[in-house]
Amino acid sequence: MTRGLRRFGVLRVGAATQDARGKGQHMADESTTSPHADTAYRRGTVLGLTVAEIFILLLFLLLLAFLTLAQDWEDERERNDTALAEARETLQAIDQWQDVVSEFETPSEVLTLRRQKERAERKAVLHERQAQTLRDALAKEDKAMEEAVRTAQEAEQRAADAAEELRVLGVKGHNPPCWYSIVPTGDGDIREKPHYTLNLAVFDEGIVIRRSTLPPGGADDDNGGRYADEAARLNLDALPYDTMLDDVDVLAHLQPIHQAGKDRRIRTYSCIFWVRVWDRTSANAKARWKHAHDNLIEGLFGAYTVRDDPWPPA
Repeated sequence: MTRGLRRFGVLRVGAATQDARGKGQHMADESTTSPHADTAYRRGTVLGLTVAEIFILLLFLLLLAFLTLAQDWEDERERNDTALAEARETLQAIDQWQDVVSEFETPSEVLTLRRQKERAERKAVLHERQAQTLRDALAKEDKAMEEAVRTAQEAEQRAADAAEELRVLGVKGHNPPCWYSIVPTGDGDIREKPHYTLNLAVFDEGIVIRRSTLPPGGADDDNGGRYADEAARLNLDALPYDTMLDDVDVLAHLQPIHQAGKDRRIRTYSCIFWVRVWDRTSANAKARWKHAHDNLIEGLFGAYTVRDDPWPPA
C-alpha cells in the first residue's frame, strides 16, 4: 500500500510539474512576444517561480512528509502485531501447563503437617527458654553454694588458727619470740628467753640501727631452722646500719621483718622478734623518746630498754 501511495504521489506530482512547465513555457513564449506581458509576468513570480509552482512544490513536500509518517506508522503497527502474537503464544503455553500446575497445589495434609511443624518449633523455642532460665537459676545456686563452701572453709581455717593460737598461748604465752633459747625457771619449769635481733638507739634527730650478734643454733623445738639461715632470709645484711633515719625510713626497713614473724614465715606459729633499745635523746626531748619507743618500736618488736649497758660501738 505504501509503495502504491508513493507511486501515485510521484505520478501526480510529475503531471503537475509538466503542466506547470508547459504553462511557464507558454507564458515565456508570450512574454517574448510582448514586452508588457513580460513585465506583468515578472511581477507575479517569487525567486523566479510563480505562485502555482510554489504551491505545487509545497504540496509535494507535504506529500513526502505524509509518506514518511505513513511508513513510521506502518513499522509501529508491524511491531505491535509481532508483540501481540508473542503474547498470545505465551498465553496459550500457560493455558497448556495450567492443568499440570494444578496437580502440584499443596494438599490439606501438607498444610496440616506444616502447621504442626511450626507449632512444634514454637514449643521447642519455649522449652529452650525455660531450660535456660533453669540453668541460670542452677548456676546462681551453684555460685551461692561455692561461696558458702568457701566461707565455711575460711571459717574452719580461722577456727584452726584460733585453736593453734590458743595452744601456742598456753605453751609459749602471748607473742612468743621468734628467736629464743629454752631456759629453766626458778620453780622447775622452762621458758623461752628471747634473742635480740637488732640494737636500736633513739636520738633527738632520728633512730640508728646497729648490728646484734646472731644467736647460735636454732629453734629445735619448732622446725629446727638455724637462726643464721633465717637472718639471711630476712635480708638483715641489707639494712642501713649506723645511719641516722627518720621514723618513716625506720618503718619502711623494719616492717618486713615484723611481718615475716606474724605471717608464720619463721616459726610455724605467729611470733615477734626482739630488739634492744637505748635512749640517746637529750633531757628536753623525752617526748620524742616516748613516741619513738612506745608507738614505733614496740609496734614492731618486743623491746628491751637498756639502762645500764652503754650503746655499743659501730
